[in-house]
Amino acid sequence: MSFLQLSNIGKIYVSEGNVAVGIRGVNLNFELGEFVAITGASGSGKSTLLNVLSGMDTYEEGELYIEGQPTSHYLQPDWEEYRAKYISFIFQDYNIIDSFTVLQNVELALMTISDPLERRRRAIELIDRVGLSSHMKHKGSQLSGGQKQRTVIARALAKDSPIILADEPTGNLDSETSKEIIKLLREVSKEKLLIMVTHNFDQVADVATRHIRVFDGAVESDQTISATEYYSPEGIYQEPEKKISVLSNGLLLGRSIFFSKPKLSSFLCLLLLIGSVGIFFATGIFGQFRILFQPNYMFNYQEGRLILIHSDGTPLSSDELEKIVNTYDGAERYLRCDKMIDKKSSFSVYVDTEHDFQYYCDISKDIGTPDEGSYPKTEKEVFLHLPIYAKGHFFVGASFNISDVYYIISGIKYYLDNTKYATAYLTNDGLNRVNVSSFRKTEMSVREIVLGNQAVSSNLLGNINVRLDDTVPDGKLCISGNTEYIEKVKNSGNFSVTIGLKDNAREDDYDDFFYRAEFVEVFADEKIVAQVVFPKDAIVFRLNDSIEYTNIYVNPSIQLQLQTMAIDESYKQASVYFSSNRKARNAAEELNKNGYLAVLSDTTVALGITEIIVMLLTGGWMIFMWFMAVVFLAFFVRLCSNRSVTAFREDIAILRSMGIPVKVVRLGIYIRMFLALVPSLIIVPILAAILYRLPRWNAMLVYLKPWQYVALFLAMIYLVYRVTRRQIKDLFGTSVKKSLQGGNKE
Repeated sequence: MSFLQLSNIGKIYVSEGNVAVGIRGVNLNFELGEFVAITGASGSGKSTLLNVLSGMDTYEEGELYIEGQPTSHYLQPDWEEYRAKYISFIFQDYNIIDSFTVLQNVELALMTISDPLERRRRAIELIDRVGLSSHMKHKGSQLSGGQKQRTVIARALAKDSPIILADEPTGNLDSETSKEIIKLLREVSKEKLLIMVTHNFDQVADVATRHIRVFDGAVESDQTISATEYYSPEGIYQEPEKKISVLSNGLLLGRSIFFSKPKLSSFLCLLLLIGSVGIFFATGIFGQFRILFQPNYMFNYQEGRLILIHSDGTPLSSDELEKIVNTYDGAERYLRCDKMIDKKSSFSVYVDTEHDFQYYCDISKDIGTPDEGSYPKTEKEVFLHLPIYAKGHFFVGASFNISDVYYIISGIKYYLDNTKYATAYLTNDGLNRVNVSSFRKTEMSVREIVLGNQAVSSNLLGNINVRLDDTVPDGKLCISGNTEYIEKVKNSGNFSVTIGLKDNAREDDYDDFFYRAEFVEVFADEKIVAQVVFPKDAIVFRLNDSIEYTNIYVNPSIQLQLQTMAIDESYKQASVYFSSNRKARNAAEELNKNGYLAVLSDTTVALGITEIIVMLLTGGWMIFMWFMAVVFLAFFVRLCSNRSVTAFREDIAILRSMGIPVKVVRLGIYIRMFLALVPSLIIVPILAAILYRLPRWNAMLVYLKPWQYVALFLAMIYLVYRVTRRQIKDLFGTSVKKSLQGGNKE
């Protein structure tokens, strides 16, 4: 049994309807230890024969046997494996990777060595053997023809294949260099089968053991020149087959390819950076489609917040709320009147765009060191937590209105996430103040005035207005009016005034709350809700004859007291805050068994049909625009990256001709493209961090959270994968012979 046998081999080329015979009826046997020279005129078929022997070209007739095994059933992967195991090819045009160094070219053939240090040592040894130690770090493009050919020989030695095929290895060399190459080939092939195509047999006459002449696609003569010491494959090539690690070698190959072409790699990095930045801006501009996936909370959500009412609808008292806080694990505080927290639009701040402040929190929540000012210390101070695009619109010390109650801004802290609502932080007393004052649109009115022992007529009461004035001390009453009336007050033997809370709006917005109960008025327009009686010595007079109506001025704390009394009689809901949702949920289970209705603030409700339609139209349009932007960027990346395929095609063909496993080459191409994506992974977050800190850009782009960057880059990785897969299909769609530039097609 011959080591390599060709039985009646025929190769036919079909091009544009024309049929050409490459070789026909070739019958040859080869053994290890032979140095076979194949000669023939140009176009005679000698290179075609070599391509068939190497598996880089197929055959249509006959059978090729390797170690007695037929190959006519081989598919492309089988031929790749055949070349990996048996073939080293030395080309006339060298076919080394010009962007790789001599050392990298040789190391390509040493992938079976898993230890990188041993691989490097073996490559250096082979380079020294062919006399290129001084050029080890030179790129292929910097070598002379002879040096390139020596590199290819070192690569063939490194692979240690039993068959070395050489196609005109001295065709582009001067005579002196040719002699050195022939001598070197003979030296390295004594235990291998070396088949060399040459146009000048005289160059190899002294070393060849066999001479085959090819004419018109057929073997014209086959002459043995000298006896050959054949080597048994059983003794040499039946060692356990060494496996090439696809992962480690694919990573190494991809890295080498990427860094070997810095200009092309820089272009790919720039291209993918443009694509990544484009998707970032598209997501930032059209990111509002996220409303489609956000839960529709019934309340304004706050971690650990539990909303509570009595099952029978009676008002909650402060005492029982205090008891709940002291009883249940994780309960930290309660809010007796929580109406403002759940108003759909508590109040608005107009900056570049309208932004709703929908949350009111006590200052126990630590949000970090203020950017300006300090946290509030009194009930009349407010601390604002604002998106950074509001910077420059609010100032420490300025007045700030919340539901017709004025506060002084004590401090400000800015944040980058413009998808979050702005927050007003108050002290506990300040929080109670704003919630109580917003409980009902009310105003104070004089219900009764007694001068001496005589009540003032109701007609006169209609001309007396109650005004709030911070300058009036608590417990004092200031009357401002015409001289005649004030004289009556002064001359009266006894004086008292009763101030009540007048309901000037019967509408109620309790329907915002979860139990949907109908609100029943506790007091009517003329009913006195509470009384504040001022003795005569508490009266302060302001004389002004020009005032037609009499005004009674009191400190705002009076109104707060009256409203608190009204809330205690009528307001039915409260919020208890726990350290976590889990603990709040555990408490809710117990409270629901004990006469309460308790739910967490993450309770959701179904949207109405109108809201659903509006949300779908808005979100759908945003998704469509985002999708179109991504499609355009994908097309742009695909179009521009095709340039790299052309520049890379020959290198891939060389790798395939060396028999490097297809899986390794494919993985290397993927790694190369993914390495080009690395700058985007670094630059895009840095760019985003810079832009979100600029108020103008922060107002334009929807803030992206970490998981969204992960999704963005997964999208880019998928895009790179799809583009690279298409490139790989193009690269592997043609035979190795056709892919090699300068390859002889005879």
